[in-house]
Formats: sequence, C-alpha cells, structure tokens
Amino acid sequence: MSFKKLNFFNLALALLGLLAVGEAWCIWERAYAVRAAEQKLARVRTQIQAVADAAPAPSRETATMIEADLNRAQRALATMQSELRGRGPGAARLAATKPPAMRTDAFFDLATFVSKSRALAQKQGVQIGSGAAHFGFSLYANEGPETALIEPVFRQRLVANYLVDALLAARPRALLAVQRERPLHADERKARNEALAAAAADPAATPPAPLESSTTLSPDYFDLDARLSAQAPGLVEVSGFRLIFTGQTAALRALLNQLASFELPIIVRSVEVEPAAGEDMVAAPAEEAALAPQPLAPAVSIVLSAPVVKAAKPVATIAPLVAKSISKFTVTVEYVELAPVTPVVAATP
Repeated sequence: MSFKKLNFFNLALALLGLLAVGEAWCIWERAYAVRAAEQKLARVRTQIQAVADAAPAPSRETATMIEADLNRAQRALATMQSELRGRGPGAARLAATKPPAMRTDAFFDLATFVSKSRALAQKQGVQIGSGAAHFGFSLYANEGPETALIEPVFRQRLVANYLVDALLAARPRALLAVQRERPLHADERKARNEALAAAAADPAATPPAPLESSTTLSPDYFDLDARLSAQAPGLVEVSGFRLIFTGQTAALRALLNQLASFELPIIVRSVEVEPAAGEDMVAAPAEEAALAPQPLAPAVSIVLSAPVVKAAKPVATIAPLVAKSISKFTVTVEYVELAPVTPVVAATP
C-alpha cells in the first residue's frame, strides 16, 4: 500500500516539475519577445527622430504662411484659366450654347451658318471661292454629322463662325478655303492622347503621326503638325483651323489684330504668304472696279469771250508708283480648351 502511495507521489512530483519547466519556457519566450519588441521600438523611434530632425513639423505661423501661399496660387490659377478661356460676347456665347441633340438639328445649324456667312460675304464685297462654298463643312451639305460627332462638330462650327466673321470683317479680296482638323470619336481621341503622352515621356521619340491622313477624306480637313500643337492630354485640348484667302496685307493685319484681342482662346500657329496667281485670282469685287480711274471728258467753257482753260488733271487719274499687289495668305490657328483642374484643399495642422 505504501508502495503505491510512493509511486503516486513521485508521479505528481514529475508532473509538477514538467509544469514548472513549461512555465519557465513560456516566461523566457515572452521575455525574449518583449526584448525584441523593445529593440524594434527603439529603432523606429530613432528613425522617426531622424526624420523629424531632417524635416521638422511646421509651426502654426509657418502653416499659416503656407496656406496663404496656396490660396494665392489657386487664385492666380483661376485668373489664368479665366483669361485663357477667352473674354467678351464670343466666349460667353460659346460657353452658353448647347449642342444639338439630333442629326437633323445639327444639319439645320450648319445650314444656317453657311447661309449667314454667304450673306455677310456678299455684304462685305468678299468673293467666295469654290473651296470655301460651305466654309469648311461641305461634308454636311446634305445631312448632319453622325450622332457621335454632333458635339465636336458643333463646337468646331462655333469657332469657325467666329473665325469667318473676323476674316470677312477684315474685307479680303476672296476667301478660298476654310479647313479644320478631323473631329475624333471618343476611342480615337483616347488613342491619340495615349500616343501623345508616350511621345511626351520620351523627348527623343518622333511625334505621333495622325491616325489617318485627313486630307484624303475631305477637302474640309487638314493635318496639324503635332510639333506646333499645344495639345497636352488631360490638361489642354486643341482644335486646329486654317483660313486661305487672297487680298492685301491690310486684310491679314486686321484679322491678326482681331485674334490678338483674345475674345476666344485662339493661338496663331503659322502665317504663309505667297503671290496670288492663276486659280487663286477670283474676280475682283465691284468696289475695286469703282475705284479704278475713269477717263475724263474735255472741259467746255460757257464763256464765249474767254479762252478755254484746260482743267487740272484729277489726282485719281495719276497712276501709283507701286501697284497694290494681291497676295495669298494661309493662316493656321489653334482653338485651346483647358481641362478643369480640381482645387487643392489645404489641411489644417
């Protein structure tokens, strides 16, 4: 009996020993983990202190100055954006006018533009060449643009209307052509923007070529050299236009002065001048024929007793030393649209 009690006692002691050893192991392991965590915390604190020493947190005064600078920069940005969107009735009208919803409405909008432009040209005595009969929209002489292009074509019409009015007000001899960049679908615009972004990332890369040569599709279209464009995907969208006309230098000067008023954000990219000849010489306006010198009838005196006095030769009959030359002008412009910029909100320290 005593032997059994002894064995039970020994077993209990062994279990207690194992339990003590297990507890000791757990205590050691936890102590080791605590020491490791303390060392890691010390390293993190050292790193935080190093960062704080290198770039200390701004004080309340510094934070106030930074916020004031940010507000000034945002106001300057808003002012520049407002100025680059144009000013005056032309910019207000373009911003407020909504595009047509249906193809039929778009067709009548273009037809009205063509009709009014022809009437204005007739009033100003400007001849319209066959290439400018529809002022850059001959594709839609019989039907409106497809649904996906209604909005971009309508915006091109608004800008073309402003350009044509400004040119006719300058009273050139003849308007030979009005051209524009081919409007793009959403997928085509996305592909073009991606190509432009890739070219901008690599300055040594060749500028992307047009997706398809526009001049082969319609005489209304032309391809604007990407190296001359202000296109910046996500920031600036542009649309190119080209006016080809004949006349004297005064007409070109009046047109450029009007564009320089920046009523619309239009940038002149290039001006080409060459002598007008051949098919570029449209019939002269009637007013030029009226200004031509006419032969004068001999003067007759009704005083019989007095000798007939020869009338002085009018100044109008004297031929000018330098004849007024007619030139052919090709003016390429860009209409610039700024993408909206999300304002930055200053955080309170």
